[in-house]
Amino acid sequence: MANVFGIARAERACTRYFDTLTTVSRLVAILSGPGPFTLFVPIDAAFDRLSADQQATLFADPGTLARMLMYHIVPGYYTTDDLLDRLFLKTLEGQRLRVGSDVSTVDLGEEAVDASPDARSYLATDTVTSVLRASITINRGQVLLADMSADNGIMHLIDKVLIPPFPNSS
Repeated sequence: MANVFGIARAERACTRYFDTLTTVSRLVAILSGPGPFTLFVPIDAAFDRLSADQQATLFADPGTLARMLMYHIVPGYYTTDDLLDRLFLKTLEGQRLRVGSDVSTVDLGEEAVDASPDARSYLATDTVTSVLRASITINRGQVLLADMSADNGIMHLIDKVLIPPFPNSS
């Protein structure tokens, strides 16, 4: 199995994040290290949704770019089950990500439900937990593909570029 850097590099849906990450050599070295790390990697379409001004701001300054990349990386190993028990995660950048759930984005289906006690137990544990896992958000970005394990961590693909709140420079 590869490290999280290798897993991110191999995932075709997030080549822009990987290409950007390779410009910050210290992050490549960190993510190639022992970890564990949890990466929330934006898909390429998430970068396309950024305005031209946002992209120019992020990519013009190497320090700003490094902060944005570190904001997607959390020390520790957090599966979707672990995320269900968290409200915040502290990033390598130093600020927190908000973990949430948007159950309204998950299709619950229209199947008839058996009302036996065993069925209620299943609904209360397995079904509800599965629905919550499928609805996890990070700073309101939807987790699209979760729990991609690596030797030194885990990766989740998200539909949003996470941008840390930058201090006003006036």
